[in-house]
Amino acid sequence: MVRAAGADRHHAAFHRLFASAAWSIDRVGLALFDLFAAGAETVFLAVDDTLLPRRGLKVFGTGMHRDPLLSSRGYTSFAWGHCWVVLGVVVESRHVPGRPFTLPVLCRLYLNKASAKKWQRAYRKKTELMLAMLRIVERHAGRDGKRLHLLGDAAYTAPVVLAQIPDSVAVTGRVVANVRLCEPPRPRRPGQNGRPRIRGEALPNPRDMLAADGLPRRTLKLYDGPACRVRLAEGTGRFHKAPYRAVRVVAIEHLSGGRGVEAFYTAPAATDAEPDAETILRRYSWRWSIEVAFRDVKQRLGIGQPQNRTTQAARRTAATGSLLYGLVVWWHETAREELADSLRDWSGKSGASFADMLAALRLECLKTTARTTFPTAAREPGVKKLWDRLKPLVILAA
Repeated sequence: MVRAAGADRHHAAFHRLFASAAWSIDRVGLALFDLFAAGAETVFLAVDDTLLPRRGLKVFGTGMHRDPLLSSRGYTSFAWGHCWVVLGVVVESRHVPGRPFTLPVLCRLYLNKASAKKWQRAYRKKTELMLAMLRIVERHAGRDGKRLHLLGDAAYTAPVVLAQIPDSVAVTGRVVANVRLCEPPRPRRPGQNGRPRIRGEALPNPRDMLAADGLPRRTLKLYDGPACRVRLAEGTGRFHKAPYRAVRVVAIEHLSGGRGVEAFYTAPAATDAEPDAETILRRYSWRWSIEVAFRDVKQRLGIGQPQNRTTQAARRTAATGSLLYGLVVWWHETAREELADSLRDWSGKSGASFADMLAALRLECLKTTARTTFPTAAREPGVKKLWDRLKPLVILAA
């Protein structure tokens, strides 16, 4: 893609761009935020972290982190590498309505305590990095009057984290089934002394909510997999550890599949309407698109494979690869009138995969180069033969 843009420089110039050039990866990400969120009044954001295995003790920021691919509930595996906290904009596919994509805009490299001490940096938790990025986006989006809605799993939307998220940002997340809930405090009586209460009476937790009789049963299809049959209970209140935010909690009990009891919630902003239970569950399911993005940037763009080790290069290279993922998806969803040709078909496939999009973009770049380099290529059999051989190679590269 760099060659197709007309750049003809020594490869060292591209390394210097990441290692020592004066530019801000955050400003690039905010410019992409404006592009991805154009025309939207409410912008949905997804947040999560991912591990990029790296080798070498001198690579900046590396450390031992939990490997989610090799870990399970009863076993934890660790790997040496970089851990990235990523915040992205969730958009809906124009070609396949209802299919979400998460397009990364801001990334932060997480240093564990040992790495922070080694590199003489202040230790910051993953949630602190997320909150810092969220405040940057909130200030930027506030200039255009956009509302933000954060989607995250329990690690980033737990009640203790919700208490630190600005009230202007709506949140949809997941909590444990025994989370403590309470009512808002009662109004103070005239002449009452003492510190004002911040919590009211205790409310049943999500697991207790499901103990009631006569609860409705629903069939839900939130992901690409099969539909699931659940019992559903819902209620309103406040979390014990976030007593200033009103929340609507949805508890579901899976009637098959062994997933048991799960609890989700939404904390709307002051100006937002309160959604129903199925809307809350559907919005939470959009969060999965960031996991798909992580898989694609690792396997298709190779963001975990750069051979660099300095501070700026380590912080910029992988983040730039994540931003490029968003640009490729945005190009496919806005610039192309039709879906990219499918390279590989499988059962249940709907729409184009990222590999399809990447192959279509590479072919478009190749066509652009051919038009500028061989303006009469259509009349030259030798060039046409070369083109016919290059096309399948470009497709295989995806």
